[in-house]
Amino acid sequence: MSSLRKGGMNYFTISDICDLFDISNNYASQMAYQLKMDKKIEEIEKGKYTLPEGSEYPFLIASRTVQPSYISFKTALSVYITNKVPDTKVYYVATPKRKRPIAFKKYNFKYITLKPYKFFGFCQLNINGNEVAMAEPEKAILDCLEETEYGPDLIKLRDILKDFLGFISIKKLIRYAIRCQNKSLLARLGYLLETLDIEAPIREKDLPKDYVKFDPAGDRQGRWIARWNIIDNI
Repeated sequence: MSSLRKGGMNYFTISDICDLFDISNNYASQMAYQLKMDKKIEEIEKGKYTLPEGSEYPFLIASRTVQPSYISFKTALSVYITNKVPDTKVYYVATPKRKRPIAFKKYNFKYITLKPYKFFGFCQLNINGNEVAMAEPEKAILDCLEETEYGPDLIKLRDILKDFLGFISIKKLIRYAIRCQNKSLLARLGYLLETLDIEAPIREKDLPKDYVKFDPAGDRQGRWIARWNIIDNI
């Protein structure tokens, strides 16, 4: 336990125990099992553990339980909005892999699968002494705009984007959106920026040919915006 804490291993696996003590996988598994029975460590899921104070490290657990991954969607936005660790019970993680949700203590970790070419736009942030992979603010906005189920409602997302204008790059936002290869996303982004009186240099050929709903979950009715081929249904 002293070695784990000294090494800052607030989250670790059987392989980490093998490397730390230069022991076999079988021996490491036995050691972990005994420590778990003695309530000195806690098992998040099979072969993945945290120290008893693991409730202090939900961001670390969220980003390490599947690799590669980064924290995004409304979870990342809440970090940038408050500039501190938010009090939330659901953590959204973007990953090119498929993974079932995890419930651990009072937390729920949900993993949203991205296509490999959309897995970009993240950085390392230090949260409670741990390096955590987090979406850049521009990518967090786009992830929410593309997978609206995991972000704030679009009216609130618009307000967040407005608040972010002082420290994000519109050029990067558009460049990242083009890289996502989703014409509907570009249409939503262009219209969203237009509502904030921001010019969005998005080419017509990068927009959908048919009208798309601004809110994918909403009805196909509302204002039809020809410039973006968007139905403003919110």
